[in-house]
Amino acid sequence: EAVAAPASTEADLWQRAAEVYATYAGRYRSRFKWLGAHLFSPQLAGDLQQDAASLRRVLARNSPWRPEDDTKLQALLQLVTGAHAGEKVIVFTQFADTVRYLERCLRERGVQQVAGASGSSADPTLLAWRFSPESNEIRDRIGPADELQVLICTDVLSEGQNLQDGYIVVNYDLPWAIIRLIQRAGRVDRIGQKAEEILCYSFLP
Repeated sequence: EAVAAPASTEADLWQRAAEVYATYAGRYRSRFKWLGAHLFSPQLAGDLQQDAASLRRVLARNSPWRPEDDTKLQALLQLVTGAHAGEKVIVFTQFADTVRYLERCLRERGVQQVAGASGSSADPTLLAWRFSPESNEIRDRIGPADELQVLICTDVLSEGQNLQDGYIVVNYDLPWAIIRLIQRAGRVDRIGQKAEEILCYSFLP
């Protein structure tokens, strides 16, 4: 999907902000509870401008984003195509945007039996079944061409799903609540798991 280029100058940023505001104040106006302008003090305006300047410095230092320079992505790719080539790997991440990014990048780098599941997916459970047809007792409905080797998902699949056809869990980023890590591992550490051990990889910030 297309991603807008970051604003290169402060003037570009103000123009972009005006465009976004016009959209929100126009067709999306009813989606928001609007605050009165009197609540925005001069001090708040100054603080927001300082924050915007800090963010522009971050963007200037790190843009444009190039997946080939993403060392975290390269480490994941090495896990999937190197250390655990041909094995089932489930990758958990916090954000749907990250799911889409990783799915696209892995496909572009030759990983074909991969899919991403998030809250906006049409049928996350079907993707879980394609990853783990044996444990879901639907092997007769999932052929080799439809089976997934890599499943990338948000915590939409961290509860109530059988994913124990695989034994490798990757935490691409860490959730605020530690219980999420336990729930994620619990998708493969279940009755019917045939591996002697399960493996959990966690990427640190």
